[in-house]
Amino acid sequence: MHSVRSIRLFIFLMLAGLGVMPNRAGAQSVAEAKTWTVTPFLSGSFGTSSNLGSSLGLGVAIGYDITSNLGVEGEIGHVFDVSGDDARVDTSITNISGNAIYHFDVARVTPYATFGLGLERSSVSVKDPTVLALTIPSSTEIAFNFGGGVKYSLNDKFLARADLRRFQANDLAPDYWRLYGGVTWWIRR
Repeated sequence: MHSVRSIRLFIFLMLAGLGVMPNRAGAQSVAEAKTWTVTPFLSGSFGTSSNLGSSLGLGVAIGYDITSNLGVEGEIGHVFDVSGDDARVDTSITNISGNAIYHFDVARVTPYATFGLGLERSSVSVKDPTVLALTIPSSTEIAFNFGGGVKYSLNDKFLARADLRRFQANDLAPDYWRLYGGVTWWIRR
């Protein structure tokens, strides 16, 4: 419940901040046409299907901004254990996806929306054979994700980035929300 309140507060603060910022003529997104970026990130997952639990995760995204508004991104993310406090079972999730990103032209920060398609691998490790009947089997499935976030320029080489996405798999793999924070590095400008 605490993580849901934190997410609501984050979304409220993000929207409130966007509402009080003045729009100036010629506002530009921090995304630049024909540039490559790399974003390592630390994440937290929550709101899993079947009330599995929440977990920390890691990942990396490599992006290419086609224009200052439209970009594409390849991403791999790993969630360590959404089984929560159950010491008998570990359930990790790995996602590999390709995403489209649309950057909005706003002064100071750049909000964005994203949608992607990829594969989700859930791996179940059972340490107590008596719980086999209670666990969802490991699976690899097609999954899509949608969400958004904000980017903020730190200097001419780095951006701070916060992102909230929903991951939906087509069958047995868990669906979940992911909130991440990362630092984006422009590797080619």
